[in-house]
Amino acid sequence: MPISQKPTFLTSKFNKESKLFYTLFSPETVKATLLIVHGMQEHSGRYAEIAEYLANHGIAVLTYDHLGHGKSVKDKSEIGFFQLDKPDDRLISDAEMMADHLAAQYQDVPHFILGHSMGSFVTRCLLQKASRKFSGAIITGTGGPLPGIHFLRAYLSVANLLAPRHRTFLNSVFTNVNNKHFKNDKDFSDTSWLSVNKKNRTAFEQDELCGIPFTHNAFYTLFTVYKRATARNWAASIDKSFPFLFVSGQNDPIGDFSKGVLYTINNLKADGFQDVETKIYPEMRHEILNEEIREEVLNEIYHWILKH
Repeated sequence: MPISQKPTFLTSKFNKESKLFYTLFSPETVKATLLIVHGMQEHSGRYAEIAEYLANHGIAVLTYDHLGHGKSVKDKSEIGFFQLDKPDDRLISDAEMMADHLAAQYQDVPHFILGHSMGSFVTRCLLQKASRKFSGAIITGTGGPLPGIHFLRAYLSVANLLAPRHRTFLNSVFTNVNNKHFKNDKDFSDTSWLSVNKKNRTAFEQDELCGIPFTHNAFYTLFTVYKRATARNWAASIDKSFPFLFVSGQNDPIGDFSKGVLYTINNLKADGFQDVETKIYPEMRHEILNEEIREEVLNEIYHWILKH
């Protein structure tokens, strides 16, 4: 099936001087749409093969680069920095803008959203205000509440005021905390926590748009979104019939080795959500979409979309 790929830019509604890079993967016959919201220190290009797979199955997919990521920056020095004024609201606003743009292209089909890692928290925040725009959400690489996040965010709020563009020591702390369970791997590296798949880790390490350290501003934004997305009542405004699919690697440190994911799911069910499905893959790590079992994972996602 021929697929039209259209890499281009969309001007942000939040800041008219800012343009976000995006790509639309459009099959000839469209069954549904999917917006993919990527994670921290990466970019939408890493999802091209995933988008092509789904587009070949009739799902129109839009991928885009967050502010401060990938090709949405005017200069590479801007990677890892969002903006000074309400950066958390900006991330959520941009995701909604992209969702609206995609839905406008295909008005007569269901619309879905997939958020990975940082993108999963942006997605959960977007659903708080705009869940009615979607027929369901796929949440990957997510987690539950982070102990001490109030103190960490308080520190970062001050650091963001004093030195917003400084690339903080928290980058190495973040890597070390995520990697501590994998120190005994024979092929251990700074990216061991990302996936079991060595090829994926090597590709990440060699990608000049990946792994660039976050600034104080970016970490402040990340943890502000994280806090909003993992509050006990984060889903209170969402209709209880809204469908969720949570997909995670069993050994994903962001999901606290499944405990954070299961905590989130159990709370949703306790709150009366009627359509929450879970798929946790044994031994897999954070980037479940880039493990060697990726086709199995994508097939699971595709059939869940079809069902809804």
